[in-house]
Amino acid sequence: MPIPGGSMVVVALGAAVCGIHYCLGAPLAHLETTIALRTLLARVPELELAGPAGSLQWIGSGIIRGVLSLPVRYRVG
Repeated sequence: MPIPGGSMVVVALGAAVCGIHYCLGAPLAHLETTIALRTLLARVPELELAGPAGSLQWIGSGIIRGVLSLPVRYRVG
């Protein structure tokens, strides 16, 4: 975008080059996920991880943080 005086400012993904891009919906998505998981675990306390937490495989991306899969087990009784 040209600016009077000959300077140039690059705008990408809604943020100027001098700052990092941050998703405005991230806090809401985080809150929704937190509420959903807490509600699920409160209503279905029989759910548990099917293995040790240290064995989870994480997605190796700078964009997304999460596990490749989340194996759970339903305890009966």
